[in-house]
Amino acid sequence: MRPRLAWLIALVPVFPPLYLAAFAALRYWRALGPLARGAALVYLGSQIAAALLTPDPLVSLPLALVRGLFVVALLLAGVRLADPRWLHYLLVGLTVVYLLAFWTSLDAFGAQFLARRLVHPYYTTVSIGLAGAVGVLLALDGRARWWWKLPVAALALAALAFSGSRGALAVLVVGVLAAAAVRDRRYLWGLGAAGGLAGLGYFLLASGERVTALTRLFSLNPNGRDVIWERAYAAFAQHPWGGVGPYQLGPWLVDLYKQGCNLWVGAHYLGLGCPDWLEPFYGAWLIAHNLLLHALGETGVVGTLGFLALLALVGYAAVRSREPLLAAIFFGYLAMSLVDNPMAVPSLHLAEVFWVAGGMALAKAGLAVALEQGGAVDVDERRVHPP
Repeated sequence: MRPRLAWLIALVPVFPPLYLAAFAALRYWRALGPLARGAALVYLGSQIAAALLTPDPLVSLPLALVRGLFVVALLLAGVRLADPRWLHYLLVGLTVVYLLAFWTSLDAFGAQFLARRLVHPYYTTVSIGLAGAVGVLLALDGRARWWWKLPVAALALAALAFSGSRGALAVLVVGVLAAAAVRDRRYLWGLGAAGGLAGLGYFLLASGERVTALTRLFSLNPNGRDVIWERAYAAFAQHPWGGVGPYQLGPWLVDLYKQGCNLWVGAHYLGLGCPDWLEPFYGAWLIAHNLLLHALGETGVVGTLGFLALLALVGYAAVRSREPLLAAIFFGYLAMSLVDNPMAVPSLHLAEVFWVAGGMALAKAGLAVALEQGGAVDVDERRVHPP
């Protein structure tokens, strides 16, 4: 069982639909302690209540229920795993993701590929950056196996750099600071790496070199996010209690929606267009590029309060767990949420990492217990350990 589980975790960055296996963890519902169970019920109840208040409750209700159960399932999967060392296996799949991004960019742009932002067959450019930040954080965790973690960390940092994602850079900087504050100063090496990356970008900018990805890290241009934020707020203002419904905010983000059905940049360079059957649904993956505004737009005050309650519990657990990796993931993602929505599920692997890590934090903080033969036992006495 353990080797099979390790391989499953290693493969999910390459094939994200494997995260659907997390639904099997719903049977561990009783593993949640009273506080965690209450927060999960408040979250699920608020999503259902908000869906009933949307303009189209018959569409919103099943979407809200499935999404809510998926978030809880991911948390329970994290509770079942408990040990953050399981996340180290993600580095195997992430390495494939990085190499595929550089290969795709070389194929698309030729000798000029380093002067462009990275593309990938199915990850977005921002997702590549976030994958790079997560990879560096994972490589910094633990003392063993540096002979392979060091080159993977360098590759992850390169992927972050050439993605040009400022949000992903914030994940790295805030994450290493949070980890160092919680317990482990070894994470400050990550801050040094981020500083070196920033210094290189500044040098290239000052010298007039046209390395788009690196120089973009210093840009204060919101790239249209301010307009998108206004659109999301307008949706909330018109439907303040329940929002417009899960995955239905896209048409309100007019400046994105009017561009028509597009996939991701990498798909465009590979000649992959938007299939006809996807045309009616393309607004489902458009986001408000801000966690709070997106939640308010989709689920209104009712759903957002329940979501924030669950998020607060995960944050409390991350700090109380004293696990540097879990604190780094929580606060890093929280920082990125100011300009993006990295916690929205389903995603290309990365939002799911956040919620699984949150479940691990619940277990480590004593807010969830393990189950054995139907009886609750202390989580520190019975848990699945990585091989």
